[in-house]
Amino acid sequence: MSVFVPLGMPRFEGEPNHGRRPGRGTGNTAYLLVNPPVTDPTTAYHSIPYLVGAAREAGHTEYACVDANLDAFTYLADPERFGATLAAARLARAEIEARSAAPRRHDEIRYRQALAAEGLSATSARDAIGVFQDPEHFYHPPTYAQAVAVMSRWWDLIALEMPPGAADGFSMRVKSAVNLCSTADLSDPAIPAAVARPFEGYFADEFVPKLRERPWAVVGLSVNYTSQLPVALRMARLIRTVLPDTVIVFGGTEVGDVVKYAPDPASPWRIFQDADLIVPGEGETALIGILDAVGNGAVRGGDAFEAIGGVMTRSRPEPDIAYSDVAALASPAYDVWDWERYWAPEPVILYSPTRGCYWNKCTFCDYGLNTDRPTSPSRERPVAAVLEDLREASRHGRTLYFAVDAMSPRYLRTLAAALVESTLDLRWSAELRLERTFPKRAVGELLAASGCVAISFGYESGAQRILDLIDKGVGIDVVPDVLAELARNGIAAQMMGFTGFPTETRAEALATYEFLQHHEKLWTTSGIGVFALTPGSIVAKDPGRFAIDLLPLSASDDIRRYVPWRDRETGEVHWPVGEDPRIPREYSTGNRRTSFDRPFLGGIDSAHTLLYFARFGRGLLPEEPEGTSREKEPRVRLVEEPVVRVPFASVDELTGVDELMAEVSRRSRAHLDTTSGAYEEWLDGPGTARPGACGVLVMANGGLVEVPAGVDFGTDNAMTRALRVMLATQARV
Repeated sequence: MSVFVPLGMPRFEGEPNHGRRPGRGTGNTAYLLVNPPVTDPTTAYHSIPYLVGAAREAGHTEYACVDANLDAFTYLADPERFGATLAAARLARAEIEARSAAPRRHDEIRYRQALAAEGLSATSARDAIGVFQDPEHFYHPPTYAQAVAVMSRWWDLIALEMPPGAADGFSMRVKSAVNLCSTADLSDPAIPAAVARPFEGYFADEFVPKLRERPWAVVGLSVNYTSQLPVALRMARLIRTVLPDTVIVFGGTEVGDVVKYAPDPASPWRIFQDADLIVPGEGETALIGILDAVGNGAVRGGDAFEAIGGVMTRSRPEPDIAYSDVAALASPAYDVWDWERYWAPEPVILYSPTRGCYWNKCTFCDYGLNTDRPTSPSRERPVAAVLEDLREASRHGRTLYFAVDAMSPRYLRTLAAALVESTLDLRWSAELRLERTFPKRAVGELLAASGCVAISFGYESGAQRILDLIDKGVGIDVVPDVLAELARNGIAAQMMGFTGFPTETRAEALATYEFLQHHEKLWTTSGIGVFALTPGSIVAKDPGRFAIDLLPLSASDDIRRYVPWRDRETGEVHWPVGEDPRIPREYSTGNRRTSFDRPFLGGIDSAHTLLYFARFGRGLLPEEPEGTSREKEPRVRLVEEPVVRVPFASVDELTGVDELMAEVSRRSRAHLDTTSGAYEEWLDGPGTARPGACGVLVMANGGLVEVPAGVDFGTDNAMTRALRVMLATQARV
């Protein structure tokens, strides 16, 4: 009989434990697993359900799980607290305006961000979350767009309390006034504390009381994204203060990356200084081993953890990567979360029927738990076990994302056929390789019958020479046929690629965009980035094969998340950049179907995107009935677009985060210090705005547009409404 423990209700000693499988330890090891901010609040990552499922099957049933990311944003959205956030932003503007001295660059950055408060009310954040959770408002694009606009503004307000440039929506910039590539920054407790400052109220009011709920023997922090890392470090310091004898464990994909990219085995321990154990690989077996050891009397600093596979200790700091036998794993415990609290009208559940990549050859790839290959070895769960897992998952939701590196074509067909034959009524999506056999085998028809609504493809490049260098194993000429096979069966294609691969010409870079333009009826969403070289990739390990030379990083960037390089033929030096300067603006803007990105509608593989595909089909957005026009106005008003008078000749002259990021890039390329203290002088330098006065239209999404002098936007008439539309359109171009 399965044991189900609701969120926040750990099983205590003395409670009935009928049918429990005995573990190797006492089975009374109380543990707490935490998903830290900052990450996607629209759905739950699947790491903690997998960990709990494995531990529960091994007999460890005394636990609780905290999605601190969801809890923290729910806490901050409370009208009283959000109202206080708005008041603090207005006070910050007033204080900057009242100073007799000219504003510093940091003042101007904060002034820009503080303008996001105008047009919001104390209930805006709570009501925006309500739109995401409402099954009618969510699927009404104008109303949905209002909710996303509130989130955009909210992040400007959250950023007021963080070091400049750190916040980037529901993510973090890897380098800004805080350097997440720097052991020095990450190991200074003041730096993570500064990043986590917006969440201190939540920590005090909700998280610390949870820690004091009982003497947890083990607390694990599941850190799967770089954006979670600094806040997780701050939370570990709190845990250590409140629970000095507790065994603290760090695990997750980001933890593995820190271990993989750190300069020496001791560096992770300087970063995870409050940790007792680090799990750099897959964690199910490691967690059971830790809980068994603690149940048998192991304590902090003892040697009882040394023999546990997949676990790093301070006396055994070399990475120990474990790969789970996915065939033998317990089913993930999706009942650990209250799914109705996530920011979507229904749950989207992540599940991994396979792990690793069956192809495992792409020369750019450096993902996750790899050692001598681009990613971890391919492993497949028996389809019968997958169906049992999915039956359990379907108790909580019927929309799934198969979170896999890449399934083999054979396994994909077998799984799809089994879904067709089953009684499950699921809608699903996954990232797959482009396989030329899809049209020949009528795979699109099979996938559609199994409930597939969208497939993501890394087509990588529109140039065959580049695909061959990548060792992609696909011809660009067969891709349209694959996409057409899916389109005929109503399955959406999400296309992912990049430019800037070594030796790529401008014409080849343009071909990557032109491929999408030529076949725009065959795909729905796309995302094209710029190549960044990582040290574990085949390109970095064999640079001569790709006619490049590796260059040293800035000394500050000792966590080697990327590697700069020089093209041997042209001599051009390449660093990670956000945009490829060779690509005309009309190319990059023409490949988007929505103006949003992850975690919202239009973002590749986002929960909201998958729900829209499931509702409206491969077109993503609802079609306008012939002879009618779609309702344009939102059904609820969450945000206004006020005109604000500011004491500057031009709002465009105010220093912004873009200028800070240009300084970050300049210092990196010049091998200057890029740790947080290096930017104090620049931030304290004089701003660039001239005194004066101008009117600023604060757009719904927080964008700032100067308004022509002499126009009274306080009057609502046809002319002012038309001018608002014109200014807003101009700002989006």
